[in-house]
Amino acid sequence: MAAFFSTTPNTPKFSRHKAISVLLASATLVAFTSTTLAQVELKTYADEKGYVDLRKLTCAQLAGTFQEDADFLGVWYAGWFNGHNKRHMINVVTTKAGIHDVIVYCKANPDKKVIDAIETILK
Repeated sequence: MAAFFSTTPNTPKFSRHKAISVLLASATLVAFTSTTLAQVELKTYADEKGYVDLRKLTCAQLAGTFQEDADFLGVWYAGWFNGHNKRHMINVVTTKAGIHDVIVYCKANPDKKVIDAIETILK
């Protein structure tokens, strides 16, 4: 990442905002291209009343959903954790990066629960 901020006589200077945008675009592309064919809809994990118990959701289940469902869950979890900590604001860039980090962690640790993955990432 330091390459984005350093300058040499022949290298243009990139702003921090532009570097973050490039990194987020790259992360989105990686997440999009690394999806598997065995993906299922989020509602697959719902009980008979249509509810998904997000305290029991595993990383394998999160990684097995469609990207838009994983992103949706990430925003829900971010709101849930922020609500518990009495925070009432969101940093969109940081939250998106955090969601990506959790998804990547979950793909590498499918046996973990998503809430444990989030706590690991937050530490």
